[in-house]
Amino acid sequence: MLAKAIKTISLWGLLSASLVHAEDNFSRGTAAFKHGDYQEALVQFELERRKGNSDGKLIYNIGITHFKLGNYHEAGLAFRQLTEAPRWRDLGYFQMALVEEKQGRKDRAIHFYREIEAQAESDKLRRLANKRLAALAPAEPRGAKSNPWLGIVSASAGYDDNVFALRDELQLDSSAGDDVYSELFAWGQYRLHGTTSDGWRLQGFGYGRRYREYSSLDINSYSLGLSRDLQWAGWQTEFGVAAEHTTLDGKQLTNRAGLVGRLKRSLGGARVTLAYLPSHYSGGGNYTYLDGWRHRFEAKWQRPLRSATVSALYRLDIDDRADLENEGGEFYSYSPTRHSLGLELGWQLRSNWVVSAGVEYRASEYGGSNSLTDTDGVQRREAREADRVKSWLESELQLSPRLQLAGKVSVVDNEENFDLYTHDKTEASLGVRYVF
Repeated sequence: MLAKAIKTISLWGLLSASLVHAEDNFSRGTAAFKHGDYQEALVQFELERRKGNSDGKLIYNIGITHFKLGNYHEAGLAFRQLTEAPRWRDLGYFQMALVEEKQGRKDRAIHFYREIEAQAESDKLRRLANKRLAALAPAEPRGAKSNPWLGIVSASAGYDDNVFALRDELQLDSSAGDDVYSELFAWGQYRLHGTTSDGWRLQGFGYGRRYREYSSLDINSYSLGLSRDLQWAGWQTEFGVAAEHTTLDGKQLTNRAGLVGRLKRSLGGARVTLAYLPSHYSGGGNYTYLDGWRHRFEAKWQRPLRSATVSALYRLDIDDRADLENEGGEFYSYSPTRHSLGLELGWQLRSNWVVSAGVEYRASEYGGSNSLTDTDGVQRREAREADRVKSWLESELQLSPRLQLAGKVSVVDNEENFDLYTHDKTEASLGVRYVF
């Protein structure tokens, strides 16, 4: 069945060569391909590309020829480039799924097939993706449903050079405030009814970080949500509710209840996501100053770029919290309005190795006027403002279809008009991730 799917898709690009003059490199390459001389076909197609031809049919033929020669990494790069053109996007992703399948990465192939089944404009491609999914799924009794479960677990260890996020000069010695930590994370979802594009699902996560010395900063978070997925006016939509419980040093920090509204679609060869995520927070014990609302708006844009993927993000957070005023008359605002802009580039260096680098700028303006004693001992009263730049480098190595090795280094530089809050911070971590 796989061979049949490959043959069917291959003909789409190659049969179109009859419209091209018989003497050019493209036609020579097509003729060689039809006669099974894939090496000569590749030479002719590459000669045609060197002339400046970047037509989708040529890129497709280069990819399918590499595929026939067993050059799966090069084939994947060509098909990824193909996804930049809206007309060829779905076909490019289908071929990437075939590449993943040929290399034994079943989970990644299934991911692409499911996306095509849910999003492709072509009925033929959706049917082919459905057939490949049926072939890759575990054998089940007739009439049985596919596995409704999906989950991820990860474990990592890391180093944080500024656990308390205070300005370096406040630390009495160079090691004060730095610590090593361990992290555990688990996420899962269960599809209650329907499909990925039209159905109901439960999802939740659990997260914990433990420090070796500063156990008072140990944090845990647990969440559970219900979502409705459906297609509307060309958009893949998600609407739902979610609740989250967070503890600090074993004591309640906040309880959060929120709504989820998210829209996704392909536009001009890119993937666009819009979201509105309002949440109400209730602080526990000594954290009642965190009571209140946060309204979050997000816009994400992602597009393949040859062997790389570029992603951009804009986020707006509007907080309205209870804030804190102590017995001495000092006032601390916890109600910022924040604008965040982010950019990330990801490169597939090898078929099983992806490296990404990113940067995010965040500007914050807090409601009210903070009244507090700054690090110089002077009592100050003014609205708090902050500019934060965060950059990171991340690497993911696919050890098996389900197992990944992941490492990350991040650097934060936070500048504020109150020196008390100005700080920098560096973290590094290494861990494993398992998908089931």
